[in-house]
Amino acid sequence: MKYKYLIALCISVFFSLSARADNSIAVPSSWVNTEGSTLTISAIDSDGQITGSYVNKAAGWNCQNIAYPVTGWIYGTAITFDTKWESTTESCNSITSWVGFLYQGQINTFWNLTQNGSSSTSQILQGKDTFKQTSTVLKKSLISK
Repeated sequence: MKYKYLIALCISVFFSLSARADNSIAVPSSWVNTEGSTLTISAIDSDGQITGSYVNKAAGWNCQNIAYPVTGWIYGTAITFDTKWESTTESCNSITSWVGFLYQGQINTFWNLTQNGSSSTSQILQGKDTFKQTSTVLKKSLISK
């Protein structure tokens, strides 16, 4: 009888850890959306603040193939991040904010893009993105344990 409880406990722990693994973000990691743009999360501090970069590759948009800085927050599975489309080589005079959640290894978001000089909420562009993780960098030691 003890073995049944032990087996049930082991299975429960296994599935709990598997579910948690699907709902956490490795640092550093890169995520590509359906338009081919890349979000790279370089760091998440102890308060959940995100830093990284965003490279736009969406067809029909300017400011492409340049790594723009990203800042944001993660709280459990909730995530928000922003980029100001300004660099030393190109400025698109706008800011984009994404808000969404991490679920089953994907970041699902809605985004809003606001241009400098806008005067009405009807000028805010909106859309949605799904990001899939493409890579993580594993930090390994040269010293074996």
